[in-house]
Amino acid sequence: MKELIRLKSRGLKEALIKFYAKLGSIEVKPGCIGEFMDIVTGEMKALNFDKVTKDKSGNLIGIIKGYRNKESLVLLSHVSAVSATRQKIEGLHGNDMVRFKSGIITSIYTGALLKRAMLPLEGDLIVCCIPRMECCAFGIKYLFDNFLKDKTKKIKGVILCEPTGFNINLGHKGRMEYEIVVKGKLNKNFLENRGINMLGTMFPLINELEKISKELPSDFNLGRSDLRIKDVRYSGYRPQEEMNEFRIVVDRGFVPEETKRFILDKAKNLAKAVYKQETDITVNALLVKEKIRTYTGLKLLSKKEFKPWAMDGHRPFALNSLKSITESGFKSDFGYWQDIVTEGSYTYAQLGIPTIGFGPGSENDLDPAEKTLGIDKLEKAVYGQALIIHRNIGMPIFGWSTDEI
Repeated sequence: MKELIRLKSRGLKEALIKFYAKLGSIEVKPGCIGEFMDIVTGEMKALNFDKVTKDKSGNLIGIIKGYRNKESLVLLSHVSAVSATRQKIEGLHGNDMVRFKSGIITSIYTGALLKRAMLPLEGDLIVCCIPRMECCAFGIKYLFDNFLKDKTKKIKGVILCEPTGFNINLGHKGRMEYEIVVKGKLNKNFLENRGINMLGTMFPLINELEKISKELPSDFNLGRSDLRIKDVRYSGYRPQEEMNEFRIVVDRGFVPEETKRFILDKAKNLAKAVYKQETDITVNALLVKEKIRTYTGLKLLSKKEFKPWAMDGHRPFALNSLKSITESGFKSDFGYWQDIVTEGSYTYAQLGIPTIGFGPGSENDLDPAEKTLGIDKLEKAVYGQALIIHRNIGMPIFGWSTDEI
């Protein structure tokens, strides 16, 4: 069985190399994400997926049908759409850019490998490529709220095709973006542009945030929480309301012991303490929401939040997945992402579906290294993902030993 998968993998190598080169040769221009996704869709069709479709939000879905109507597995990759100017993003076309991920290549070639090997699966293999923006997981939510809505109860597990160095990753810290909103009433002696000095008013709060960023909790597996001041926005002088307003935008990584409510309350209380002597200042702390217009034209409102998650390594899905690859020569172990966030924040932390990560490369060298990752590592990842899938939903076949199955 393992040898069959390996041999069929070699048979796909030439096509994988061409697709890898094709993605690498695409000149990324603003607004080209639709064209990019069309190329990925075309590759799925060329590899004879049983079904290829795209939902209204732009998620790509390819299916390898199972021989029985039993539990399915979902293989997830994502496309990052980022602003060309690193400014606030209003949509997925316009000034956006797209970066391809190695997970796109490995996920669709894993599906193709299992199809060509003709190894029967108990349930469907659902391969999904999802657009994502910084701190906005709108694609995965839309996928499970719509296309996978009636299939969720029959999903045995989710495999995230993110970089893990060929380990089985089981979780990561959460990440959220919030704003501390400070409004100050102008005093009677205010002179336009010479009243309350809002710039000076910001500094004490910024200093306090910097202080608490050094005192955040840590998790043994997931690492330490972190806090970065992302932006400071002054909304200007509004004499008709006798109010000035500024916002401090905070990017916050957090471990499971810190809840979203706890973090927001702590930020609000911190601001209250800083301005307790000021009778005409009010403060609030709010989770940032982003208006999204996808490349397909769909308008969504997404919270800028990824929940923390950490799955128990004793879960059968995790144990079987690790065994399937270590028994085939992988020097793998359980691991956790320290910096990046994934769709596991939704599939495991929100929906409770067993979720693991497996892929080539390191999370520390995402961008430049992806384009020089190398065919051998991509091929190895395809082989490993196929072993994991077959161990979890593959059907026993006559003629093969149970050890190999």
